[in-house]
Amino acid sequence: MSGSISLHYLLAVVPGFALIACGQATSRQSETAPVVFEDRLVIEESDDKTPLTIPPAQFPRLGECRLWKQGRPAKEQSPPGDCAQIEPTAPPESWILFRPKQDPRLVHVRVVDPDQAGRVIQVRVYDAARGTYLGSKQQRTNR
Repeated sequence: MSGSISLHYLLAVVPGFALIACGQATSRQSETAPVVFEDRLVIEESDDKTPLTIPPAQFPRLGECRLWKQGRPAKEQSPPGDCAQIEPTAPPESWILFRPKQDPRLVHVRVVDPDQAGRVIQVRVYDAARGTYLGSKQQRTNR
């Protein structure tokens, strides 16, 4: 009988701790909500349609990011890694290269705000093989 009581106790208490932990993580995340971008691509007249000149061999693996500082050679760039670690500390005016797992033909260039580290202000999308500009994702507005 004592074995069944401890099992019932675990089944009742453990999920409660999980809910408390999830609730705390959620409230922290909402305080610093990231900018969300639409999935659709838009090409504006004012867009810089210059092809991406970063060699594909320098792109991160699928699902990873790489901090890229324009004007610096590849050997001076940071290594690829986890996007969750790279994006929050990306310096102003840098780029974060991202390779989406769902479409390896693309590379996303997340443009960091010139005045605020870690704040992505634009997502430019390129053909990974050719470097052709395909469009930008627009910031999602609350409706």
